[in-house]
Amino acid sequence: MFGGGFPFGDFFGGHPGGGSPDPREVDNEKYYKILGVDKNATTAEIKKAYRKLAIKKHPDKGGDPKEFQEISEAAEVLTDEEKRKLYDKYGEKGIKEGMGGHDDPQDIFDLLMGRRGGGRREEGPRKSPDAEFTIEVTLEEIYNGGSRKIAINRDRCCSECEGKGGSKVNECNECHGRGMVKRVTQIGPGMYSQSTGPCDKCRGKGKSVDPKHRCKKCKGNQVIKEKKVIEVTIDKGVPNGHKLNFHGESDEQPGMLPGDLIVLLKEKKHPVFKRKKADLIIEKKINLKDALTGFAFTIKHLDGSEKLIKASPGEIVKPGDVKTVQELGMPLMRTPFKFGNLFVYFEIEFPAPNTFSESDLQELRRVLPGESMEIEPSGEVFSTIPFEKSHITENTTKIHSDYGDQEDDEDDPRMRGQRVQCSGTIF
Repeated sequence: MFGGGFPFGDFFGGHPGGGSPDPREVDNEKYYKILGVDKNATTAEIKKAYRKLAIKKHPDKGGDPKEFQEISEAAEVLTDEEKRKLYDKYGEKGIKEGMGGHDDPQDIFDLLMGRRGGGRREEGPRKSPDAEFTIEVTLEEIYNGGSRKIAINRDRCCSECEGKGGSKVNECNECHGRGMVKRVTQIGPGMYSQSTGPCDKCRGKGKSVDPKHRCKKCKGNQVIKEKKVIEVTIDKGVPNGHKLNFHGESDEQPGMLPGDLIVLLKEKKHPVFKRKKADLIIEKKINLKDALTGFAFTIKHLDGSEKLIKASPGEIVKPGDVKTVQELGMPLMRTPFKFGNLFVYFEIEFPAPNTFSESDLQELRRVLPGESMEIEPSGEVFSTIPFEKSHITENTTKIHSDYGDQEDDEDDPRMRGQRVQCSGTIF
């Protein structure tokens, strides 16, 4: 009636005709080619190849989303033992029809990179602890941008034994593969405490390596020390305390994904400029003449150029004034063509005593605004002199010494409220 075969095979997820695709006709090499690995590659080698490609081809790094999705699909299948067997036998078609399609590529990326959170899946290999590294950067580096190279020492799974420690690995007979053992300690007569801790025999690994078959490269330690130089990019205007995350560049342990290297950028103190986010602050001392008639001075900016800063016509500077120079501050991070402002805090340096002659003073009184304070003397005239600490009068007479401590106590906040007042009536 239907011309042979089962007409609803696709509906139930099977193959047309009720059979399976011919293994001789399926393409089961595509995923291996995408990741650039051999068909006999181990799971660890496939994960390593995926990590390199995923970081390089991720859309956040400017990669093609379609290509990133293909890489993620290939890794998701080939790192799963059951799916890989199915793919090797039936190819991509067998995976899609038999397993119900692929997960979101970002889910796969997070899983294989050891990330958790954001409502994503919690299963998958664990991740080794992250490592932190601090770099002190100058204000000039933050203003102009640049890069630094750092050398790190990290643990990596031995490639010779694939992190196993040797060719013959046995389950630890002390902890029975659990890596943890229970210990009972006597803390008093008839009193005991029980605790759980790492197994001493296998050092918490749950497995032991036969000394005769121990790996020569890692000497049975499963990991080897590796030195790597990493280039750290310093963006223009990067904030103090900014953290850069280098995925998978920290230590690696057997059966775990490598942790991340977190680089902290710490801003060095500058001898001239103080920074407040995108703004800069400097302190400038000028004399009274420049404060009244107009100032002009140059500064060497953070890019090495000389900047002339001058007063507006008729501008007068008072002690403690703050002036703004627009767009002479720090560049804004990720918008380097926009800048903050420069704030100049002024301190006025007044002339030394006896600088002006009488004729100079008469001219200043005439030019400067305000009423003259000259007063015709009607009695004895007193003049001021510069203050010195030795001018403070010491009270040495007996009557003053008798009350001296009391006066000091009045000013001493520690003595307030310590005296008892005598109650009485005044007539």
